[in-house]
Amino acid sequence: MPVLKKEIELGDGSKVWFRQASGLEKIRIESIQAKAVRKCRDFGSPEDWTIEQNEEFLTHIETLGGSLEDQMKEWVPNCVLEEDFDLNLLTSEELRTILGFVRGDDPEGAIPLDSSPE
Repeated sequence: MPVLKKEIELGDGSKVWFRQASGLEKIRIESIQAKAVRKCRDFGSPEDWTIEQNEEFLTHIETLGGSLEDQMKEWVPNCVLEEDFDLNLLTSEELRTILGFVRGDDPEGAIPLDSSPE
């Protein structure tokens, strides 16, 4: 499955091209997330976690180095396709939007889980 690209409009109306993070780029953070899930496996299904259990899970993620900030620092700079674009000019909201696409949360950019031809 190819890594998708998307032109994202920023708050000032300018547009910048980004690509999704590849599987290889995502491996470190996904490994951290898996470790945090294992530390919380006695909580049951994540959909049933209490607020306190979710907070403990997020603390594990942050402690292991997979926080939202870590994801932004690791993936966004590698995924901008504009040579002269200064990432320091992005707002927090723009960074969250970009990260959503880069990691595959954005429905327009998400790679389908079931890609088998039928």
